[in-house]
Amino acid sequence: MKKIYKILKREIAVLLIILMVSSMFLIIVNNSFASTRYDFSSFDNSKFPGYKDLINNLKSKHPNWKFTILETGLDWEQVIAAEKGDKSLIQGKSGNWVSGGYDSSWSRASESAIRYYMDPRNWLSEDAYVIQFMQLSYTEISDDNLSKAASGTFLENKEYITQINKSCKEQNVNAIYVIARILQEQGNPKTSATFEMDGGDGNKYYNLFNIGATGAGNAQIIANALDYAKRNGWTSIAACIRDGIKLLAYYNSVWQNTLYLNKFDVDECKGTYSNQYMQNIEAPKSEGYKMYTMMKSANLLDDLTFVIPVFYNMPSSASLSPDRLGELGPINIRVKTGHDNINIRSEANTNSSIVKVIDSGEVLLSVQRFSDGWHKVYVEKDGTYKPGYIKYESSYLENIPDVTNCTEVMTISEDSIPLMAGPNDTEQRKLAKGQIITRIDNSAKYKINDVVWDRIQLSNGTQGFVNRKYLLTEKESEIYVINTQTDPLSLKDSPAGNTIRWMDKGTRVTRTEIATSTKSLNGVEYYWDKVTTPDGAVGYCARYYLADLNGNPATDKTYALASYTGTSISKIDKEKIIKMEPNTTVKDLKSLGSIKVTTADGKKEIKDDEIIGTGYKIVIGGKTYTAVKLGDVNGDGYVKANDYLIIKDYIMKQKNIDLKNEFLQAADVTNDKKVKANDYLKIKDHIMYGISI
Repeated sequence: MKKIYKILKREIAVLLIILMVSSMFLIIVNNSFASTRYDFSSFDNSKFPGYKDLINNLKSKHPNWKFTILETGLDWEQVIAAEKGDKSLIQGKSGNWVSGGYDSSWSRASESAIRYYMDPRNWLSEDAYVIQFMQLSYTEISDDNLSKAASGTFLENKEYITQINKSCKEQNVNAIYVIARILQEQGNPKTSATFEMDGGDGNKYYNLFNIGATGAGNAQIIANALDYAKRNGWTSIAACIRDGIKLLAYYNSVWQNTLYLNKFDVDECKGTYSNQYMQNIEAPKSEGYKMYTMMKSANLLDDLTFVIPVFYNMPSSASLSPDRLGELGPINIRVKTGHDNINIRSEANTNSSIVKVIDSGEVLLSVQRFSDGWHKVYVEKDGTYKPGYIKYESSYLENIPDVTNCTEVMTISEDSIPLMAGPNDTEQRKLAKGQIITRIDNSAKYKINDVVWDRIQLSNGTQGFVNRKYLLTEKESEIYVINTQTDPLSLKDSPAGNTIRWMDKGTRVTRTEIATSTKSLNGVEYYWDKVTTPDGAVGYCARYYLADLNGNPATDKTYALASYTGTSISKIDKEKIIKMEPNTTVKDLKSLGSIKVTTADGKKEIKDDEIIGTGYKIVIGGKTYTAVKLGDVNGDGYVKANDYLIIKDYIMKQKNIDLKNEFLQAADVTNDKKVKANDYLKIKDHIMYGISI
């Protein structure tokens, strides 16, 4: 028995030694790959360039802020590759931002977009953006202060605030983070299809955090969100909030304790890349911005801790926005004084044919730059602009500021219009209908194959060229200003639908569709007009929050800045028609005698300074005539882009457009008894340049 005991004792000892050695080996192996965290004071800027100055600048502004470095142990290129595909989605973007479609609302983010959003150095300059790296453990806050932070949202409700604060304290989760997460998922106020769902079993179910709300398309996403809520018994908002906070606490417990780490799983505690809360690649930035706004209002920005991730083999400078990648887009270069006989080649090599020889002082439009020093340029030859190539040498070439001749606010007239790097050149991205841009060259010198290309600049500074026929002037555009009592205002994917993004007070948008009926939002009926933001996001906004450029509330009428002079009235013809030029008012018709003007249905009388529209009735001496305002084919009294597009569609037999009677006569601005291309081109010239009809 003793012998057996000795044998067992010896074997147990050997086993323990093996286990100890194995454990030590595992520790060594794991430490060779695992992420580590340490104080910023130990940071090695030579290993991870570009961080130190940015963080020191934040520390100088906020002495009480603390910074922890998360050394992920991951290679930068490996991380980018792992985040591609369905893991990273983006909304409201096109061109270099996307790599393909996902569903009707979302696209898969491009590699360059992933690099841009994942690179922490892009978000360490502004306080509002650095919040995405804030540690999300509980911070003491009173219900009153939390309510103040949630002011203006549906979460301002006392019951919700009490439940959130209580659960956050129990689970060690930041309460502002919870509010921002709910607003990110549900919008402001509650409009999402997953907020309150009919379970089909007599119960209502709630999924404020959109947990489990994944899938291809809205129907599948909502179905999965409902299934998750059913399985967890979320038949009340309080239960959903309580359990949802437990899930957020789980992310804290596995070291994904920032908004950035919620999205990008780069801490190896539970593996990498798989444990991600959201697919929206912009969520850390936008949700952090909301948190910053709320924390600022509640005076909670003083004592914060941040976790800043770093990766091996990162580029020396921060990853560029996709809008700035590839050195694609127009810049100006010039031949230095004293240098002549410079060759422009047909290809990017010295063996190709010569397109043109240029001399000292000549300015070239460079539309693309290559790593070997060659530039693709456009030069004037034989009355048009032609592409060519020149090798950039600083000895005889220099960059110069933009050669511009105007700064005109314009909008895009149709959807998915290409922004080109040069006239009729490489496409940079798509522009949305109503997107506000600035035209900086309207000289018409860039004319190729009878198409005039104007140089424009987007709201983010990106430049390019657009076919002039797709540009509308500010006067003919429906530009409004977001006018809210509190910042920001949500842009919806449908009337009273889900939030696409947030718009600050004062943001200019273009209205492209006017709602004709209301839809309820939190018990209030709103008209939801379709708008486009300056960066091209398209969605719906409550008309209540729109004001025109003069500060007047938006109405259901077309808003016109245009004010043309030189109105004249033609003779009254045998068909009882009075033809008139754009902007004709009742006062302008007084020369015909004592008159009375009403709307087409006769229900409203039009006063002296009011605009007359096609179809309006004019009574003179007891006889009734019909107004035909040249160019006004929708009867609103104004000659705008909508009229131009209606006539164009009528000629091309699109969209079942059928112009009859006075509206057909209004389209015939050339007065040749036919409606042809000449008519809508004349209207376009009138709208853009004020040329008289």
